[in-house]
Amino acid sequence: MIYAPNMLLIGAADRNAGKTTFACEIIRRFQHTPVHAAKVTAIQERDGTCPRGGKGCGVCTSLEGDYCITEENCSEGVKDTQCLLAAGAKRVLWLRVLKAKLEEGAQEFLDALGPDTPVVCESNSLRTVVVPGLFLMLKREGSDAIKQSAQQVQHDADALLYSDGYRFQFDFKRISLAGNCWQLKAAAPPPTVQNNEDI
Repeated sequence: MIYAPNMLLIGAADRNAGKTTFACEIIRRFQHTPVHAAKVTAIQERDGTCPRGGKGCGVCTSLEGDYCITEENCSEGVKDTQCLLAAGAKRVLWLRVLKAKLEEGAQEFLDALGPDTPVVCESNSLRTVVVPGLFLMLKREGSDAIKQSAQQVQHDADALLYSDGYRFQFDFKRISLAGNCWQLKAAAPPPTVQNNEDI
């Protein structure tokens, strides 16, 4: 396992849970600190079929070698990596990697970002080879769907957060940095309701 206390890892139980929106909000809130960002796409195999169904986007079939790391340089656009850069990330890397080589690819992209800068990363699968400083799992309200990649790691999550894909039932002030290490403060207790009979 790779230990990366400078990483805040964001996973999701299913698609459209708001990983990128959540990551962008964190980056904006820590703009006073240089924050790197990363997206990881784990590929089961290059067999021409899309794991999400349908025709696919070509990401899996276009991978040459065991993994590929690319840096995003454009902040104008709707791609996840472009949104992360537009939110204020100092650098944004995209790791496309065969699942069998996930640890090897993860080590290289972490080396490229360096251990001294906080990183916000989107991935479920990465948690199988990396122990981050903080791992948060997003879940859509009212949905029981869960991806296989999420099933493998949901028990490792430091917190399960609910969203509608855009808004989150979460106090972002709970997230803090101690040096370059991410931390999660305990949730505030619910306010007590005073009974009129006690007045």
